Amino acid sequence: MTPIHYVRRRDRVLSAVVDSGLDGALLTRPVNVRYLTGFTGTNGWLLVTAEEVFFLTDPRYQQQASAQVSDLSIVTTPRGLPKGLAEAVANSEVERVAFEPNHVTVILREQLEAVAEVEWVPFPMLVEKQRRCKDAEEIEAIRAALLVSEAAFQEVANGLAPGQTEIEVASDLELYCRRHGAESMAFETIVASGSRSALPHGVASTRCIEAGGPIMIDIGCKINGYCSDLTRMIWCGGIPSRRWLEAHDVVNAARATALETVGPGIAAIEVDAAAREVIEDAGFGPAFVHSTGHGVGLEIHESPKVSSHSDQRLEVGMVLTIEPGLYLEGEFGIRIEDLVCVTEDGCERLTTLETEPMLRGTA
Repeated sequence: MTPIHYVRRRDRVLSAVVDSGLDGALLTRPVNVRYLTGFTGTNGWLLVTAEEVFFLTDPRYQQQASAQVSDLSIVTTPRGLPKGLAEAVANSEVERVAFEPNHVTVILREQLEAVAEVEWVPFPMLVEKQRRCKDAEEIEAIRAALLVSEAAFQEVANGLAPGQTEIEVASDLELYCRRHGAESMAFETIVASGSRSALPHGVASTRCIEAGGPIMIDIGCKINGYCSDLTRMIWCGGIPSRRWLEAHDVVNAARATALETVGPGIAAIEVDAAAREVIEDAGFGPAFVHSTGHGVGLEIHESPKVSSHSDQRLEVGMVLTIEPGLYLEGEFGIRIEDLVCVTEDGCERLTTLETEPMLRGTA
């Protein structure tokens, strides 16, 4: 991201709080600080006012802050960020300041109240609302992370064989991602084989992969801070059962139907309903136990939530997963997940992998 991107983002935050009669905003959540500054450390606060923008950190990050946020007024304090905040407030004329109530602990709230010159006003989702719609650079970062995840899946799946443990497969996936540009994984990699594939979040275990059964792989990595998310199914050894193939077709049809529903102005609940109807009509309704999708960006789960309880409408630039699934305890689970970006005339499917199951070692 270029510095002007961060300036524009901070200006939008300032505009939102000023329109609410406030003098500025204190951002303490690391992911939101990164979104507004580019700072990648773990201890930094941002005080945005009309006159000046203060970046608060401790001596461990002094060099990093000088390199990443050199355009801001950097306040480095060894006595804790609340002390630095008091110093920054003393050098400004702010009286009423927004803070992030969903990310402030009781202790931190008490520390903020100790800064007597300021009235602290809760402002939920101040930055998260802005983060919902991605710009071109953000979408390209997500696309880059997705391409690495897809390549990792193909490389590891092609060499997969019975006898490997789920953890070994997950390790191979993660090593590939790190060797090809990923700064980290986006979440704990899911490799669930056999009946364990019926666990929606069946992270890799010590179980050995057996011939003649399904494997669910759910993988995501980060590039430039942005996440990817991908789920595909593998059948390892032998011929897949008719029941499994039919269930896979149902989930894939639900995915395709949901994608056709996505578009600007469409209620997220409608997208969820479209996918859910396909699975219910096939007789698997109770087996679809999670939402159809979620936003993806600097975090793996962001707004909007594509669920039966969502009250949001889709907007151009939103990047979200479409991942219907069904889970039959003691038998198998199936999930197929694509990443899409909402466009003016529908959506762009960012995922490039085919959705058909990969068949390994079939006769």
